[in-house]
Parts: sequence; structure tokens; C-alpha cells
Amino acid sequence: MKPGYCWLFALVLAAFTSPGVAADLPRVASINLCADQLALLLADDEQILTLTNLSHDSAGSYFYEKARQYPANKGYSEKILRLAPDVVIAGQYTALHTVKLLREVGLRVESLPIANDFDTLFSNIRAVAGWLGQTERGDAIIAGLQQRLNSLEPVSEPRPVAAVYDPNGYTSGASSLRGQLMELAGWRNAATDAGIETYGQLSLEQIINMAPDALIDSPYSPGTYSRAQMTSSHPALLQAGLDPHVISIPSRMMVCAGPWTLDVLERLQAERIKLSASQ
Repeated sequence: MKPGYCWLFALVLAAFTSPGVAADLPRVASINLCADQLALLLADDEQILTLTNLSHDSAGSYFYEKARQYPANKGYSEKILRLAPDVVIAGQYTALHTVKLLREVGLRVESLPIANDFDTLFSNIRAVAGWLGQTERGDAIIAGLQQRLNSLEPVSEPRPVAAVYDPNGYTSGASSLRGQLMELAGWRNAATDAGIETYGQLSLEQIINMAPDALIDSPYSPGTYSRAQMTSSHPALLQAGLDPHVISIPSRMMVCAGPWTLDVLERLQAERIKLSASQ
């Protein structure tokens, strides 16, 4: 260990000897928004030491109300070291120097990948449950989600066309979680027709030419003005004779994947059935 880190290691070691939570379950510090959500889903209340400041934000955090019961951090190692958690959960793109420092002083740091499909979502739930000593809880949640997936009604053809159309025309292709949701819910993805596999942009002109039956958006701050968020109601759409069905999903249900992702899937399926019945 580098000499400059000796005092940090001593601080961590001292904290490890402090009284633990009930049943000696691991205490967790999250430095990633999506890890926050899974910690809140799986951990006992006493296990959570700190969550990111983003977890308190109603626009991006599904469990924002519950998250506000816990101290917030901005991902800085100094605060995490003072708390001396048994496990730190970072994200795939958490600053490497932060992860490196925490590991060098002896903390256990686990990294959570972005869930771009249901398999990764289930794997993330299983991993976090294991890190927290909550394996049975995680397995039960996964089993319930898999049961809901298996109970989806078969999709009939033809499929109506939909486009994810977030601020500035940001969209999702088939190799993304939202793309998978659209496929399972019975929509044909306009992004795939435009050659977008993962993430990209659809211009207003492309939307007009494609004339999708529906637009799916998830404005981050609904009710506030932003030119980037006004594209789905652009006058050019009406002038071109288009009046697509707009499906608005709260951004807190789209930023991170979790059990609520099945709610989104069921909503998209219900909207598709409703639209097909009206045509």
C-alpha cells in the first residue's frame, strides 16, 4: 500500500470494528444512480449508509421518496471512506480514480453494468442481492418478473410503428432495453427502420417521412419549457398531416432498469392494443 494512504486504511479498519446492522448484513454505500435503485429495492433499511445525490431527484430516481431518508453523496471518495461500508457499489462509468482509491485502501468495490436487456437486469438484481446478503429476496423478485414476462399475450401482425422520440430526437434501437420493450409489446421500431441499432437521433424530417403511428417520450422535467422537449408537438408534424399517438413514460421509469421496467412494458402493450382497436 502506498504510504500516503495509511491513514485512510486506518480509518477504514477502525470503522469495520463498529457495531454492525441486524444479522450482520453488509452495509452499503452506492455511488451510482442505478445502484441506488437496486439497493433501495433489496436492502434492509439499516444496511444503507449513503446514496447518490441523484437518488433524491424525482425526475431520475424511481425510489426518490424513500431515498431522501438517507444521506446523499456526490461520488467523492472522502465521504465514502468516512462511512467505511462493507461494500461500495459503483457503475460501469464511475470515475476510475475513485474506484481505484477505494480499492487501494481496502474497501470492497463492485461495479454494476448498464442493463440494456432483461438478462442483464436480472443479473444485476441477482448480483446486488448477493452483495447485500439478500439472495432470497432477489430470487423472489426475479421469479416474479420472469412470470410477468412469460404471461405476455402473443403479438399479432401487422405491428404499428412507433418511435422513441426524446429531447433533440434521441431514440433507441433494437439493441437497447427500450428497443426490447417495444419488440415485446408489439411495436415496430422506427429507429430500426432508420438503421439505428443502439442509440441515435431521428430528425424531424425523418419522423415526417416515416409517419409513425406513435411517439414514445419520457421528458425529464415535464411542465417546464425546453425547445429540445417540444419536438413531439412540433407544428411541422401537424402541417404534414401527422397526428401520432404520444405515449409519455415518466423519466424516472426509464433512466434505470428495475421491476418498474415491466410496468413500462405492460403500458406499451396496452397502448398498442388500444391504438389497434381504434384503427
